[in-house]
Amino acid sequence: MSGIALPAGSTPWLLVHELKLSLRAVTGRKGGLRGLIIVGVALVLGTIFGGIPVAKMLGHAALQPSAPLMMGFDAALLLIFTLMLSQTLASATTAFFERGDLDLLLSSPLPARRVLAVRAVAIATTPFLWFTLFLTPVLLPVAVMGQPRFLAAYLMLAAVALLAGAAGVSLAMALFRLLGARRTRTVGQLIAALIGAGFFLISQSRNFLPDNGREAFGGVMRWAASGVFAPAAPLSWPARGVMGQPLPLLAFMAGALLIFAAMAAGLGRRFSVDASMAAGVGSGPVRVSNRAVTTKGFGGGVFSTMIRKELRLLVRDPTLLSQVLLRTLYVLPMTFVLVKSAGHHSTASNAPAYLGAFGLAPYAGALTFMAGQIAGSLAWITISAEDAPELLACAPVDSRVVRRAKLAATMIPVALLLAAPVIALLVIMPWVGVCALAGAAVSAMASGRVNLWFEKPAPRKAFRSRRGGSATGAIAELGLGLGWGVSAGMAAALSPWALIPMAATAVAMGVLYGLANPDRAY
Repeated sequence: MSGIALPAGSTPWLLVHELKLSLRAVTGRKGGLRGLIIVGVALVLGTIFGGIPVAKMLGHAALQPSAPLMMGFDAALLLIFTLMLSQTLASATTAFFERGDLDLLLSSPLPARRVLAVRAVAIATTPFLWFTLFLTPVLLPVAVMGQPRFLAAYLMLAAVALLAGAAGVSLAMALFRLLGARRTRTVGQLIAALIGAGFFLISQSRNFLPDNGREAFGGVMRWAASGVFAPAAPLSWPARGVMGQPLPLLAFMAGALLIFAAMAAGLGRRFSVDASMAAGVGSGPVRVSNRAVTTKGFGGGVFSTMIRKELRLLVRDPTLLSQVLLRTLYVLPMTFVLVKSAGHHSTASNAPAYLGAFGLAPYAGALTFMAGQIAGSLAWITISAEDAPELLACAPVDSRVVRRAKLAATMIPVALLLAAPVIALLVIMPWVGVCALAGAAVSAMASGRVNLWFEKPAPRKAFRSRRGGSATGAIAELGLGLGWGVSAGMAAALSPWALIPMAATAVAMGVLYGLANPDRAY
């Protein structure tokens, strides 16, 4: 071993071990290195076309602390915290089931609180790195081109990650004590999805709550403008830390470290007990069902039977469905707004049709993008998460029929989820509704095809803890969803330039088909 030799069993030694395993999980997967290269190219492009223009706009501007600026930075930190908490809770609920090394670690002379602290830091590291990658194309140019104080945002981001890690682990262990080992994994994943979408749903509450709800939201906004975010107020300290002021920055980081240390010290012993209990889940006797075997449901052929099988598996596995729920929740506010607009359509003003189309065009683009994202998650589950790929490979059925059935099973839930907002658009503005319907269908099919082209079959239980499959395929889903979303939005706005993103996205699909993995498991 080269480099500095760390004392075996020490906290840095354990942390390096955890980070190595996390890095190996990314780079060791098929397509993982290629995915990292694509992420690097995306960072460079984001810096050139996004970060540098923002840095030039800010330049050497003397940004003075003000109430709106403080409130904006605090809101951004709160949003990042909720998203990080969603990820850390999801990771913490699977920490008892994901790997089989906890029994070995906890039976060693290592203190339980040290094992818990290191595992919590590892859990918090992943969202910290993702948000660092996301913000670096903007933060780094801004710091280099005249605003170096904003480099403190990285330290604030690390402190928020520690707080999210401590909160995620604490909440997971509380669920473990209240619900037991079996239910914690499912309920924890569902709560994580709700937390992840909670900030967005609250911000959209004024659009679908009754008048009293909107009044309450207005009261909150008036409270925010009453001076609680003034530069000298305590609530402005997190924002002042982002702006690089030493005292608020050090105070926030010290507070995060103290909370994290208190969590590790207070829950260390309980963590050992919970991990031991989780290790015994499923070790009981096998129960034998007395139900009679029937062939009912197999009369419709391979295609319909496979569709019913995949839909039943989706319904039976709420842990996997919770990973789709986060994206699905973003459809709800849009559905409320569109249905409400459809209800009041008869009282609308007699504005020109093209003005109405232009105003509703973003909804067509958003629905198209969401359709691709939801279909991608469902297709990943139905196509790649397969417990018996060798059985399908040797079965006397056409593999193309099996794959088409899996793809069709993906499209059914997408159609059900997006039916209400699409119908509302068809009622309000038929042309925009047609663009949304066509865009959503094409986007969903594109994401499904990507999962067919870059599939990586594995047992379903291996997909509960993390996003499996090809990193290239996951990035391709996002790019194609954006491309078709922009195309549908521009077409709904009657823009002749819609042909440009449409053609570019179609060419990208052709390139992805050429890069597709020729190996098939069934």
